[in-house]
Amino acid sequence: MPDELGRRTLMKCGAACALASSCGKFVSEPIAIEAGAPVRGVLSVPMARVPDLVPKGGSVLLHVDASDYLGRRVSLLVANTSSQGLRAYQGYCTHSGCELSWVDRDDSVECPCHLSRFSVDGAVTHPPATLDLDTYPVKQSSDGQTLIVAVQSGLAPFPAPSNGVVTFPVSSYPTLQAVGGSVSNHAYDVEYPLLVIRSDAQTVLGFDARCPHLGCAVQGVGQVIICPCHGSLFGLDGTVKQGPATANLRGLDTTFDGSFVSVRIA
Repeated sequence: MPDELGRRTLMKCGAACALASSCGKFVSEPIAIEAGAPVRGVLSVPMARVPDLVPKGGSVLLHVDASDYLGRRVSLLVANTSSQGLRAYQGYCTHSGCELSWVDRDDSVECPCHLSRFSVDGAVTHPPATLDLDTYPVKQSSDGQTLIVAVQSGLAPFPAPSNGVVTFPVSSYPTLQAVGGSVSNHAYDVEYPLLVIRSDAQTVLGFDARCPHLGCAVQGVGQVIICPCHGSLFGLDGTVKQGPATANLRGLDTTFDGSFVSVRIA
């Protein structure tokens, strides 16, 4: 497969198009780049390889050397949006898995297959998709030479629950082996992401990772939990410290025996 797959332009048409506000528009699919593997949950790509991200409105699909929680190759859609600057999203539509495109004139992520649309924050704005997109913290390095995407939540999924409990060895997630470490991720057969935090040597905490504001997946950062979409902050006990969220995170019954973590999701 070539490194750059090139652009394809698809016409939105047919009966479904008659119902969409963008009927008759063209959606230009972004160039797809082989991005290699992340290191400790962080993907670094030289900006020289993604020149489409330099101008406002540009976008690129990053094909990552890793698998997501459904066993697919990780795909990330990164856009230099005119409204909010760099944004990174899961590359697959939550409806049927088509790869997505950024349409700057609509300030939205759009699916060329079935016309689902998502806001700049990843929230569904047009069906048939009903689930929001996962978003990822993204920035340029201080010297402007490297694109950096924190992709931890797209990798190494938690196992499927057994009798309503997700159980895994702490050794499977290196960040959890240190106090203050955390993992925000999906589990097989669980409809929402989980946030697991090593709060001290004997204690691991688990949360429904959906931010109560608009459902973006929150992440642990040091002594706080943060929503990468809108900046809401929570304490390590899940209590809201800073809006726009107004409700606490939903805590999940979690136990840790020194080797295995068990999170009750039902």
